[in-house]
Amino acid sequence: MINKQRRPELVAPRRRSTGRSIQRMHIFSSFDDLGRKDFLTGLLLWVVIMIVSFLLMPALGAIEPGERLSLWFSLSLPLGIGGAFLLGSSSRFMAITNERSSGSGKSLRSLLGQFGGWVGLAGILFPFVMVTGEFFAKISAQ
Repeated sequence: MINKQRRPELVAPRRRSTGRSIQRMHIFSSFDDLGRKDFLTGLLLWVVIMIVSFLLMPALGAIEPGERLSLWFSLSLPLGIGGAFLLGSSSRFMAITNERSSGSGKSLRSLLGQFGGWVGLAGILFPFVMVTGEFFAKISAQ
């Protein structure tokens, strides 16, 4: 006699659910992961820009350390961290908007999400723009 016992991984579930709640939970988890990944990427980019702008450029003599540089450094802290947060939030917002919305509301929300992303990117790039401006001002003065 052959034993026709089923293996547990091939057994169908006894109670079938629609799977909608599990699928939505997975989607929202991936949206959270997307926002977190973009936040950390923006934060890492900001840290690298800060190191190049405020440590490497003055050490090489490309810009003069001074009062303006310390002001830009203190302005860069909230702008960079806030920009990274805004970049991560806007990418999560865009992903949710593309998944849920349809029609005319989608385009307006999409523009809002893109605007938030660009503002966040401007906050992240602020130290580089200021130090580059100082570098070109020093070159033109010589």
